Amino acid sequence: MEKNTVRISVVVPVHNSGETIERVLEVLKAGLEGEDELIVVDDRSTDGTAVLAAGLGARVMPSRGKPGAAGARNTGAAAAGGEWILFVDSDAVAPRNWRARMTEAIGEGADGVQAVYGRETVGSDAATFYKNFYYHYTFTRRIKGDYITGCGTFFFAVRRKIFADLGGFDENIPGATVEDADFAARLISGGGRIRIARDLEVLHLRKYTFGQLMRYEWNMMVSKVLYLLRRDGDHGSPSVSMARPSEMLPVLLGAAAIWPLLAGLVLAAAGMGPGAGAALLGFGLIAAGHRGFWGAAVENGGWRGFRAAWITFPDLALVIPALLFGLVSSLAGRKY
Repeated sequence: MEKNTVRISVVVPVHNSGETIERVLEVLKAGLEGEDELIVVDDRSTDGTAVLAAGLGARVMPSRGKPGAAGARNTGAAAAGGEWILFVDSDAVAPRNWRARMTEAIGEGADGVQAVYGRETVGSDAATFYKNFYYHYTFTRRIKGDYITGCGTFFFAVRRKIFADLGGFDENIPGATVEDADFAARLISGGGRIRIARDLEVLHLRKYTFGQLMRYEWNMMVSKVLYLLRRDGDHGSPSVSMARPSEMLPVLLGAAAIWPLLAGLVLAAAGMGPGAGAALLGFGLIAAGHRGFWGAAVENGGWRGFRAAWITFPDLALVIPALLFGLVSSLAGRKY
C-alpha cells in the first residue's frame, strides 16, 4: 500500500473551454491536499480560457507541444512535480470526494488509475445520453475485472516516472482520438497495470446533437483502424478499447448483424420473402448483445433513455464502413 501523502499533479488541457472550465476547476481545486498542484495547459485558446483559469487559482501555461490534446498534456506533465499525474479533460467534472477515491485507488499498487463515465448526463437530448451512458455501461457492466487494457484521459492518473519513461503521449496523433489507447498499449506492454475505479464517476458537460455524435463516432472508428494498421506488432495489447475484445463481442457481433437487418428491411419493403427473416435474424443478434444496455438506459433515463437506445443501430452501422474507409485510407498512404 502506498502512503496517503502521495503528491498528485492535476493537468487539465484546454482549448476554448470557457463554458465548462470554471465548474471543472472548482471541484478539482477543492479536493487538493498538501503539495498537490493544479496545472492548466492552454492549447492556443482564443476565448480567454487561460485568463479565466488563472483567476480560479490554477497554474496556467501555454502548450509547447504540437496542437492537440497530446501536446498539451505532455507540456503539463513536463512541468508536474507530483509522484502521480492526473489528466482531466476540460469538460469532466469530478465528484466532490475525488481525492479520497483516487488516493484509495493509487494505494492498490497499480501504475495507472482510470475513472469511469458517470451515469448522470447533462441536457435533455438522446444523443448526449447515449454517448455518456454507453460508456458508463461499458465501464461498469461489460468490463468484469479490476484491470483494463486501455485508458481514457478524461480522468486518468499515472505514475509520473512511468509516464516520462514511456515518452508521454504521441503528439503525431491529431486531436483527441487514440493517443490514450497508444499510451496504454505501451504501458501494458512494459508490464504496467491500469486499475479501474468504478466508484469514481465523472460527469461530462459536453452536449451532442445526433449529427455531432455520428461524426465523433466515425472519426474515432477511423482513427482506431489507422492506429491498428500502423502500430508495432510488439506494441502491447491490440485492443483499442478499455474492454477486452471478448468483453466487446456484442459490439462486434452487432456491427455484422446490422447489415442483414437493414437488407432484410429493404427486401421486406419490396415484398420479397426472405426479407422479414433476415431482418428478424439481424435484430435478434443485436438484441442478444445489447438488451442489457437497452434495459439499463431506459431504467436510468426513462423516455430519454428509450430514445437513446435506438441510436445503437446507426452507431453499429458505422463500424464496417469506417473499417473499410480506414483500410483504403491506409493503403493510400494515410497514417494518422
